[in-house]
Amino acid sequence: MNDIYQAPSAELTEVREQGEYGSLERAVEGDYEFDIGDVIKEGWSKVPGNKWSVQVAVFFYFVFYMVVLFALQFGVYGLFGLDPIQSNPSEMGQFTGKFAIASVIDNVLLTAITAPVTAGLCMLCVRLAMDEPAPAGFIFGFFNKLLPLFLTCLLMYVLLIVGFLLLVLPGIYLSIAYMMAIPLVVEKNLSPWQALEMSRKAVSKRWFAMFGFYFLMMLLAIVATIPLGIGWIWFLPMSMISYGIIYRNMFGVEAETLNR
Repeated sequence: MNDIYQAPSAELTEVREQGEYGSLERAVEGDYEFDIGDVIKEGWSKVPGNKWSVQVAVFFYFVFYMVVLFALQFGVYGLFGLDPIQSNPSEMGQFTGKFAIASVIDNVLLTAITAPVTAGLCMLCVRLAMDEPAPAGFIFGFFNKLLPLFLTCLLMYVLLIVGFLLLVLPGIYLSIAYMMAIPLVVEKNLSPWQALEMSRKAVSKRWFAMFGFYFLMMLLAIVATIPLGIGWIWFLPMSMISYGIIYRNMFGVEAETLNR
């Protein structure tokens, strides 16, 4: 019987000298560097020259998400004879069931269609962490992975909901542990379950450090918002590139990723 925690077989072509960055095997053993201060310092050093690429990519993502959101709402709810804006489920009587079904279908389709662009944002961060060019339009290059990305997101959401229902703490643990699953699907070509388990096992080796990183990012986001949100011009690319740096240090980056 195969061990589900064993690093999935993959052709690990390291981009840099052997040992400089991580790999799947080393990540699952916890053999990778992760110092919050070093990550933020390196992320900040890569902001000049990259901040507008990140800002435009996030803007593209937001526009794409909103267009898909509104198109699905009017399309799906329209099929059920409902108005997603004016309808009030509590006042719809016999139509409440239709509204619930339409809402589920709407959210499932939204997750499926936007998952590749979410993955694109993650991979843009990874490329910038490797000092590779990453134009904003790069985020739209992963629709060929729509099905595995959708299944990954769907499975992740189900497990998170179950975790939060189980006294909250398991949900908090998994919400941090699964942070690297999406790029693992497209960058290492892992299956949804493999990606979730690989992310969980690797992150768990430094779970409190990872939690500390995201908690610090939350605090910095608040600070960046105070002066009319101007600080987000620098905070957003710094935080996203730092995410790419963490992924790079944990799992390494395949040569094919940089040749896209």
